[in-house]
Order: sequence, then C-alpha cells, then structure tokens
Amino acid sequence: MHARVTKLEAVIATLATREDLARLEVTLHREISGIHQTLTAQTWKILSTLIATSTLLVSVTYYMAKYVG
Repeated sequence: MHARVTKLEAVIATLATREDLARLEVTLHREISGIHQTLTAQTWKILSTLIATSTLLVSVTYYMAKYVG
C-alpha cells in the first residue's frame, strides 16, 4: 500500500494545475493570433500581386490588339 501511495505522489507532482492550464491557454491564444495576422498579411500580398498582374496583362493585350494587330 505504501508503494502505491509513493507512486501516486510522484505522479501528482507532474500534473498541471488550473493556473498552468490558464497560462497555457493565454500563450496559445497569443501564438494563434500572431499566426492569423501573418496569414492575413500574406493573403493580401498575394491578392494584390494577382490583381496587379491581371491588370498588366489586360493592358498589354489591349495595346497589342489596338496598335500592333
């Protein structure tokens, strides 16, 4: 019986408390928020590049149709 209690006491020392879990939740929330901001910024950069490239291609096609062909 004493050996079982000793094993349980050893395990209890490694378990997380509510305060530990609350700190972990705050840390995870901050990290996810940072990732979200980074992904949003990257999405806008990609979208802006696609719009600019499409506009350029339409302009070149218009120029070629009007003046070259």
